[in-house]
Amino acid sequence: MDAKLVTTLCVVLVTSLLNAESHQNPTYFNIGGVLSNNDSEFHFQEIIAHLNFANQYVPKGVTYYATAIQMDANPIRTALNVCKYLIAQRVYAVVVSHPLIGDLSPAAVSYTSGFYHIPVIGISSRDSAFSDKNIHVSFLRTVPPYSHQADVWVELLKHLKYMKIVFIHSSDTDGRGLLGRFQTASQNLEDDVEIKVTLESTIEFEPGLDTFTERLYESTHSAQSRVYLMYASKTDSEVIFRDAGLLNMTGASNVWIVTEQALEANNVPEGTLGLKLVNATDETAHIQDSIYVLASALKAMNQTETITEAPNDCNSSGTIWETGKKLFEYIKKQVLLNGTTGKVAFDDSGDRINAEYDIVNVQDNHLISVGQYYYNSEVTRMRLRLDESVIVWPGRSKVKPDGIIIPTHLKVLTIEEKPFVYVREINNLVENCTSDEIPCPHFNATGDGHINCEGDKEIGLSHHATGDKEIGLSHHATGHKEIGLSHHATGHKEIGLSHHATGDKEIGLSHHATEFNMFCCRGFCMDLLKELAKTINITYDLALSPDGQFGNQVMKNIS
Repeated sequence: MDAKLVTTLCVVLVTSLLNAESHQNPTYFNIGGVLSNNDSEFHFQEIIAHLNFANQYVPKGVTYYATAIQMDANPIRTALNVCKYLIAQRVYAVVVSHPLIGDLSPAAVSYTSGFYHIPVIGISSRDSAFSDKNIHVSFLRTVPPYSHQADVWVELLKHLKYMKIVFIHSSDTDGRGLLGRFQTASQNLEDDVEIKVTLESTIEFEPGLDTFTERLYESTHSAQSRVYLMYASKTDSEVIFRDAGLLNMTGASNVWIVTEQALEANNVPEGTLGLKLVNATDETAHIQDSIYVLASALKAMNQTETITEAPNDCNSSGTIWETGKKLFEYIKKQVLLNGTTGKVAFDDSGDRINAEYDIVNVQDNHLISVGQYYYNSEVTRMRLRLDESVIVWPGRSKVKPDGIIIPTHLKVLTIEEKPFVYVREINNLVENCTSDEIPCPHFNATGDGHINCEGDKEIGLSHHATGDKEIGLSHHATGHKEIGLSHHATGHKEIGLSHHATGDKEIGLSHHATEFNMFCCRGFCMDLLKELAKTINITYDLALSPDGQFGNQVMKNIS
């Protein structure tokens, strides 16, 4: 009997100790807010008051309190106020907005709180710099960084079937971050086929432009693509749009797709497509989502972790607040499926993912919604919905531009291959080619075995016909340009000639080549070339391949 009593007492003692251990965690939590105005401060306090009645998020016996201040445009004063009014009150996390003027104060809140590993949830700061966890060690946000617009761009380009583009961006952190994310997203595999958007030209510029005409012309005059993606500030966008207009780059047959900041310019061209983050300026909605995400994290942490009190003194470095580091990780894992701003989730950097955007079109100086990039709960992924019928394109056209210009003057290479190509050497000083022949000079190669090629596109002629589909003019690209001709080509449709890239070996014509022998070419391929020129209205220069070779074929999935 004594043994049973001892056992019972031991069980009671252990249970008591476990209960005592579970109640060591705090029963009240102060949540700090650094907000932009009185209205936001009021909503912040009201949302936290209502939170205490939400049993789904707040365990019994736990209470949340609000401690809020308004943000100062001076980042130093903001940092001091965070110490004086928030950290001194033992806040477990801080929700931060933005000042009415200036943009450095949110960073000051992040630096100050991050020193003590107090999590900071941003509700409006979108600079890519906040993604750097070496600097902003405890910063998360319910808005995505500007660079995440690249995800929408890629889906938009694939939907519109624009696979070759010109990318214009500023050289700051956001501009380069957007380019990097775009390059990664554009190479994703879909349905086991690589769908790759090609950057035909990339133009990087230093912010603070005075003129952009020369850079635009140099980088785009030889490009085939007429699809321009642009990341720039409002002031730089106005310069770029102005100079692009002077170069006739904003009218019909062009396509401009820009980020949110560029849409604020006063001279955005008619027909431009852009993005607008849904709920971007709804501060109250983001405050609510950030608080409920935080409450979910604290509830989960309270069940499995020991929570120590938050630091309360900025005058002493003290020890690292391990609870703050753990809380940051718990917040990152939280997901609100039906948040006020949509599905709320975070990536490894604490950046908002699954954010939704409106696709807008500039029509008569107004932004008209023409589509959405939204989270589809049925397939649990982001989807693009676009109504092309309501889009007005540059030049006030209702027809989607092809987005590419096929050159009308080609440089053509061939080799002697009887009976498809016959070659006859002549003395060009006293003899001319006959009516059924085409002049085809043979230029001498340079010392390194290369023939330098400039200017117009180059193709090569071969007798390898491929039935009714391909004509058999195989195009030997000598650089990065790829064009083909097909007898089914009409208008601006891709013209067809299968291309055989020469790999590392460039063969072509040089405007500067002076040593050459004159030949005349005739035969089936020459007759076909002349007929093609008449049919699709092109001109050409013909030459013999300097080394008598066509090069090697390079297979591409979407070429």
